[in-house]
Amino acid sequence: MDNVDAIVIGSGHNGLISAFLLAEKGWRVLVLEKADIPGGASKSTASNGFTHDLYAMNIGLFLGSDFYKEYKEELSENGFEPVVSDHPYASVFPDGTGIGVHQDRDRTYEALSALSQEDADSWSRLNDYFDQTAPHFMPLMKMELPSFEAGKQFWKMYRHFKISGLLQLGSQLLQSPREFVDQWFKDKKVKSLIVPWGFHLDFAPDVSNGAVFPFLESVLNQRNGMAFSKGGIQQLINSLIKGIEKRGGVVRTGTEVDEILVEQGKAVGVKLTSGEIAYAKKAVIGNITPTQLISRLLDPETLHASYVEKAENYQYGPGTMMIHLELNAPLEWTAGKEYSEYAYIHIGPYVGDLSRTYTQSLNGTLPDSPLLVVGQPTVIDPSRSPEGKNTIWIQVRALPAEVERDSLNEIEPGSWREMKEAYAERVLDKLAHYAPNVRDVLSHKIVLSPKDLEADNPNLVGGDSVSGSHHLHQNYAFRPVAGYSKYHTPIKNLYMVGAATWPGGGLNGTSGYLLANKLS
Repeated sequence: MDNVDAIVIGSGHNGLISAFLLAEKGWRVLVLEKADIPGGASKSTASNGFTHDLYAMNIGLFLGSDFYKEYKEELSENGFEPVVSDHPYASVFPDGTGIGVHQDRDRTYEALSALSQEDADSWSRLNDYFDQTAPHFMPLMKMELPSFEAGKQFWKMYRHFKISGLLQLGSQLLQSPREFVDQWFKDKKVKSLIVPWGFHLDFAPDVSNGAVFPFLESVLNQRNGMAFSKGGIQQLINSLIKGIEKRGGVVRTGTEVDEILVEQGKAVGVKLTSGEIAYAKKAVIGNITPTQLISRLLDPETLHASYVEKAENYQYGPGTMMIHLELNAPLEWTAGKEYSEYAYIHIGPYVGDLSRTYTQSLNGTLPDSPLLVVGQPTVIDPSRSPEGKNTIWIQVRALPAEVERDSLNEIEPGSWREMKEAYAERVLDKLAHYAPNVRDVLSHKIVLSPKDLEADNPNLVGGDSVSGSHHLHQNYAFRPVAGYSKYHTPIKNLYMVGAATWPGGGLNGTSGYLLANKLS
C-alpha cells in the first residue's frame, strides 16, 4: 500500500469528518473500515424494500455542528437531505393515554395544560431558563476540555452569571434526571416525558449529572423538531465519503487493522489482518475506544503503565437491543391516532420503571419491562418503506451484556444468541399493550442483541451503543481517561476520536472536527 499522510481506523462519522477536513488541507488520507458497510454506529441496511437505520437515527446534533454549517451545501449536493418531524417525541402510558411535544411551542403548552396547568407553566419557565443559560454553557460542548478557549468561556460565564448564578446552574446540571424533573414538575406523566432522554445514554433516573441530557434534548428537540436523514442515515455517511474521495482521499471497507505500528514511541502506520502494511507520515487516527487500543491494536509495552491502567479501567454502560419491524400498516396507538405521527415515542412507562430497569441490567438481570424508544421514520420519510407500509425502529434500553437471571423467570439464562428472539417477544408484548395491532401488521422483524452490536462494531462493547459510560468520572475532561481528553495518546502521532472521546455519544461530529483542525 502507498504511503499517506494520515490513516483513519474506522469509518464512524467522526473519523470521516477528520479525514474530510484533513483531505481539504491537502493531506493524503486513507480510511480503513473493518465492516463491509461504512458508518460505524451510523449506518443503514435494506430489507424487503425497507430501509432501516441499524443503530443511530437522530441527526439533530449533527445539524447543529460546526462541520455541517461549513459544508451544508456540499453535503446536500452529495445526496444528504435532512427531514424534520414537527411531532418530535411523546410518551405513552398503561391507561391508554399519552402526552406529546410539538415543534409548535403553543401546541406543546396546550398539550401540557390539558394534563397539568402548573406543569405547563413550569415548562415555560424551563424554556426561559434554557434561553438564559444554554447559550453560555453549550459552546463548551464544541471545545476541547481543558483548553484556553474553554477557560475563556468559563470566564465569560462567571462575568455574566456571577458566582451565585454559576452555583445555581451547576446545581441544576449536577442533578440526577429524577431530581431535575422533581424540581420542575409535579405530574408523573410529565416527568416521564423528560427523563427518558437521559436513558439514551447511561443516565438512569438516579445518576448524578444525568440532568444535562434531558434538559438539552427535551427543549432542543421540541424547538428544532426531530431530524432524520432522508433515505436513511447511510446517505449522510455516503455524502461524507464522496467529499473525502473528491479531495483525493480513499475509503476502504472490509479492511481490518490488526496492529498499529510504533517506532521509537511514534505511530508510523498500520498492519492489516491481510498482512498488508500502510505507512502514515503525520497521523494515525483511531475512531476507537481505549480498551480496543490496548487489547487489539497496540502492544501495552509501548505505552506508559499509568495509561494502560486507566484504559483497562475504562467502563462501558449497559447494553442495547435494536429491533427493526416491517409493517403492512401504521401502528395504531391506544393513546390516539395522533401518536402515529410522532418521530419518537418513549415507553417506560414511568420514572420508577426506568430506575428498576437500570438496576436490573447492572445486576445481570433481564429486565421485566425495559425502556422502548419507538422510532417511526416513515411518517416523515416515506422513501424508507414501500407505499402504504411502515418501518419501525426500536431501541431497547437497558440490558446486561452477560445474563445471569431473568426477572420474570421465563427465559433461561444463556448466550444472547440463544435468548434474543425470546426477549424480542417480550418487547413486542410490551409494545402491543400500547399499539395492539403490531402483530397483525408485522411482516418481518430484525433483532440485534447487545452481542450482535459488539460483533458488528467492536467499539460497542457489551452492546453499549455509546461506546462507554458517560458518568462524571468518565466525562468532560476525564473522557476517555484523565490526562488524555484532547484526542491525543501517549504515542506520538496517534490520536483518538469518536464517542469514547469528549463530548461523547451522539451524532455531534465534534471530536473529528476539533482534531482535524488542530492537526492541520
